[in-house]
Amino acid sequence: MSYLILFFLVLLVKKRTRFTLLSPLVLFYLFFFSAIVLSVIYHYYYPEDLKFNIARLDEIDNLELWFSIEVFVEMLIYFSIGVMSYKLLFKINKNDKEIFKIKLPKINIKKLETTAIGLIILDFILTLILYGEEFFFRLSYRVDYNKLGVMVLEYTLLILIFIGALLIKKKIFLSLFTAIFVTMLCIGFGSRMATIYLMVYVFVILLLYVRKSQISLALFFLIPIITLFFGYNISLRFNDLHGLIPYLQLPFKDFESVIENTFFNIYYTFIFGVFATFKTIAENIPNTDYLITSINPLPGFMTDWYEIYKDLRINPYAPFTAIGEIFSYKSVPFYFYFIAGWLFSHSEKVISELFSKKKMFMGFVLFLVISAFIPYSFEYNLRSAVRFLYYSLFIIWIIMLFSKYKFTK
Repeated sequence: MSYLILFFLVLLVKKRTRFTLLSPLVLFYLFFFSAIVLSVIYHYYYPEDLKFNIARLDEIDNLELWFSIEVFVEMLIYFSIGVMSYKLLFKINKNDKEIFKIKLPKINIKKLETTAIGLIILDFILTLILYGEEFFFRLSYRVDYNKLGVMVLEYTLLILIFIGALLIKKKIFLSLFTAIFVTMLCIGFGSRMATIYLMVYVFVILLLYVRKSQISLALFFLIPIITLFFGYNISLRFNDLHGLIPYLQLPFKDFESVIENTFFNIYYTFIFGVFATFKTIAENIPNTDYLITSINPLPGFMTDWYEIYKDLRINPYAPFTAIGEIFSYKSVPFYFYFIAGWLFSHSEKVISELFSKKKMFMGFVLFLVISAFIPYSFEYNLRSAVRFLYYSLFIIWIIMLFSKYKFTK
């Protein structure tokens, strides 16, 4: 019965939602439907001796698997009810402002080019200061660096890759150099951001410069390449030696590990959370104080988070999942995912309006932040996931504040 209800609700949402890559709602549904399908295939058909079985979480029987899937179906139902109530209340249809019409502002190529070159120089200097020779070769994966410096480096690289994508038509050499430069830096760090930034680069180009009729074909070829690259990216942390030089040598020395980690990445991204959610519900003892701490927007040091977080784990290697934590309580799931449905719907509306007003960067940042809730709720603690909802609310509030200021000035 729950499957029929979900099917009916998804049809209703579909009638009022434009399918686009920039819709956090579309991404939410695609992710969790993919997780359900891939988890069933993995459980029944993936060879037992090849299963990854992180922290022995794969060891559940058929009834336990379907119990977990029922939880995801129920979650999608509550989320869909929230989405539909928002769209009905604000009378949002496909033909309204929800359509993502991206209108590029007049781009000052010279300014973007100068900014890109300046950021390249800045990031190069920051890398030398933070890593020095250890960027090219070091004995351990993680090294303690200045956290503020690393944060500045990560955010400036994000801005740089975004600008690089904007320059692809007018300054193709600088654009490609920017993409290679950012990717090489992130590979040298051994950071998964190499894949994420590469996805941002490709994503922006597809949305702005590729015809809609050709996007599906482009994705057909690009998704396997990015997936394989992500597998390589994940393999870096398991390499014997670390730094840019050993990392670049890895595909030629141990390509099998790259393939293995590609499959592992698919498992960890879309499958692991289904098994971890069942274990979370089975082992989590409902505690209202823990729940309040987990949804508290204050920083961890201002709460008792560091006193309780060890209790919110399946075992030392795997944390409880946000979905599992929520569904450990009787009445909480409906209200939580109803509100999440509202927030995703409102974020989608704000994102579309930002694009229509040529405020691309802010629209893209909001999209990335609200979308981060999806994988985090699938793999990590509730507190780790819910903060992205608060970040989204904060960004929306800032947008409203500055829009109001501009309007009343």
